[in-house]
Amino acid sequence: MRILLVCPIPIEYNACRAVFQLKDVSSRTGARASRGSIENTEIYAIESGPTKARASAETSAAIFQFDPDVVVDTGCCGGVASGSIIGEICIAQTCYEYDISGSGFPRRMIPEMRLPSAFHYLQSKDADELLRGAIESGRFDNYFVKLGIQASGEFIVQSERIKKLLSSIFHATACNWETAGVFIATLKNSLPPLSIRVVSDLADSDALVTFKKNAKRRSLELYQYIETLVRASWFEDFLDRWKLLNPYTIKQLPKTVLP
Repeated sequence: MRILLVCPIPIEYNACRAVFQLKDVSSRTGARASRGSIENTEIYAIESGPTKARASAETSAAIFQFDPDVVVDTGCCGGVASGSIIGEICIAQTCYEYDISGSGFPRRMIPEMRLPSAFHYLQSKDADELLRGAIESGRFDNYFVKLGIQASGEFIVQSERIKKLLSSIFHATACNWETAGVFIATLKNSLPPLSIRVVSDLADSDALVTFKKNAKRRSLELYQYIETLVRASWFEDFLDRWKLLNPYTIKQLPKTVLP
């Protein structure tokens, strides 16, 4: 199988490339890209650049070039949920693009903001077993893995007031700039989107300082965890279950991105 890992910024891309021992390849857009393999799994990584627009454009181009089976949004995120800790890994069940209301920070959720992950489409039993397996794989190697919701928007979350809004409106676990862009491009191409990120700051007044302090180390831990999932055949298991879906359901994925 083929996995595309979307890495927004150099510190994340470099960590991914080092952990998976990827070799440079050319990309259609000139973005940094690399590839490698672990047993029967081909790994492709792309440095998309920050923000949703760049992430969406590079994801679409990489899908066209590398023809992946699954696309994984990766990188750092800010911890929003109460009790968040630096270094915890967040697997998103849903993403909300919170900054498309057109009137500043939203006061409510509108349907167009919601972007489901691939788990939304699987049979509940399959989704539960996969998520349980991801958590248990992390526990075995001392990674703290939690499930939740990524809030995605191009706004630096660095205050308790904004954290509380994200929590109350979207029940967000974490926040970042790119997940929505990756999910939009992936769904538009009828492929399954996943998001696996690591908390590098707590979205408080010290967010930028904390991110700079933690990003390199935590990015390495994130990709080491993803490597654990690859070696445990977790992604192969995911793809086998995805293929059981009705082909009509997969063809309808682009329509889940509301205009």
